[in-house]
Amino acid sequence: MHVRLPLFSLIFFLPLAVVLAQGPISGFPTPKGETAIAISYSVEQYDNYFLPAAATEQRSVETISYSLFVETGLSDNTSLVATLPWMRTNDRTGSLQDGALWIKYMNLDRRHTRAASRFFTAVGLSVPVGNYETTGIAALGQRATVFQGRLAYQYQHDDGWFLHAQSGVDFQIAPEAQSSWPLLLRTGYGGRYFYTEAWVEWVTALESGSGVQTATGGTGSSWRRIGATLYVPARPWVGLNLGGAWVLGGEFIGQSNRLNVGLVFKL
Repeated sequence: MHVRLPLFSLIFFLPLAVVLAQGPISGFPTPKGETAIAISYSVEQYDNYFLPAAATEQRSVETISYSLFVETGLSDNTSLVATLPWMRTNDRTGSLQDGALWIKYMNLDRRHTRAASRFFTAVGLSVPVGNYETTGIAALGQRATVFQGRLAYQYQHDDGWFLHAQSGVDFQIAPEAQSSWPLLLRTGYGGRYFYTEAWVEWVTALESGSGVQTATGGTGSSWRRIGATLYVPARPWVGLNLGGAWVLGGEFIGQSNRLNVGLVFKL
């Protein structure tokens, strides 16, 4: 049985609403020949920074981000995903940060009586684009080159609700070898007039003591984070999303709260 048309036409936009929150790989396929572009703005702030052994440090860091996300369907099963963020911390000069390019492939699309099961494999490479600072509490990152792999499963009911699970590995190639293990669980509902979801994310650094002192978490940091997203279509070709994310704990990461808003276009 095919997914109902209003839901199918809406969900093409929805994964883009959470690109700032949990990464660019979703459990929804992108139709061949179609392209989605998401432009997002976010503000993130924290006063408490998590260190190892349950220690903390008082800091005051605010990060402003603008993010570009593009996903285009190359075939019925394959899509190309690209991301590029611009960031600024506190009153420092802003910069492009790390751009990423992914190939996403749908290995399985099995129809049930009133639902569908989908399985995806994705691989990506993230490289530094801007000449940003790499030291200090307000540094934007490490200028790291990172290979990323993901396996994602999604169960999607025709009534609109879905369950999603995703894991894989992030392996930093340079400036030094480090790796981390991500795990993402997500559930939500999408209908004709709106889409909403809630998610929880765990990222665990696999090397002891490999964390780095930067404003944003990355390879070498560990964290637990929750978030939520609301998406509303304005026209068949454009929609508005609003989201939030909160870090609950971890190592080498700020106890931050983040709000983001964005527009998503379908071409």
